[in-house]
Amino acid sequence: MLEEITSLDSYEAFINEICSDENYVDPHYLYDNNNLYGAFEKKDQYVYANIDGGNTDGIFVLLILPTEKYIEMIIGISKSKHAYNKLFQYLEKNYKRYRCDFVINPKNVLLKNILISKDAKFESEQQRMIARFPSHKQYPLDIQLYTEQWKQAYIDMHVKETYWTAEKVLSAFDRFRVFLAINHEQLIGYLDVTYTYKQNEPYSLFILPEYQNLGYEQALLSKAIQMNGTNTMMTLVDVNAKEEIKIYEEAGFEVIKGHNSIFATITI
Repeated sequence: MLEEITSLDSYEAFINEICSDENYVDPHYLYDNNNLYGAFEKKDQYVYANIDGGNTDGIFVLLILPTEKYIEMIIGISKSKHAYNKLFQYLEKNYKRYRCDFVINPKNVLLKNILISKDAKFESEQQRMIARFPSHKQYPLDIQLYTEQWKQAYIDMHVKETYWTAEKVLSAFDRFRVFLAINHEQLIGYLDVTYTYKQNEPYSLFILPEYQNLGYEQALLSKAIQMNGTNTMMTLVDVNAKEEIKIYEEAGFEVIKGHNSIFATITI
């Protein structure tokens, strides 16, 4: 039975067992176990355990946004088909027509096959990269923090097919910084990046095609790393995107082996 819980005190042995298995450890747990242990304090996040015959066989953290009809599985700790089926039964019963997103371990064939059976859409496997130290790289390019004078140009340019649209980012400056690339008084690109966490993340990096490969991508990232101070910064890049990986490496990121993930989404 899937039930909401308010503490993980009695689940430590189960968590340690699953998360020590490279085939089933959840990517978000691997990146930062506070995604699990800090979930109780986070707005709109709920923690569930599935109990089968008195034994725990799954722990799940869900971000649930009813006004958006959106759910994200923040954490999925299980190697049980029964537990995953109970999770999906719960979602299908209570959240019809919601979009539900997953970031999964590529080696977790069990969850991947269940998602395939649900007609999930999968993106390419992603490589995790981390910038651990402040960047000292200097680029002779005009990189600025967002100001209101660029609002409409930023909104017009911003990638539309994303949860964090320009409007949502601009309403969440308690979480995001926006860096702008300027050339001859014209906005030619931007970077949306979080700044309030111990490990921050670029959410959207865009440069107009005619200005790509001139160093603007690296300059935006390098400036963000500098302002990130002693915090780390993490990004996920398509494992086959060699040029993009090179851009991040030049800006100060390093590839972290064994931390790959796959993004999948379904409509319940």
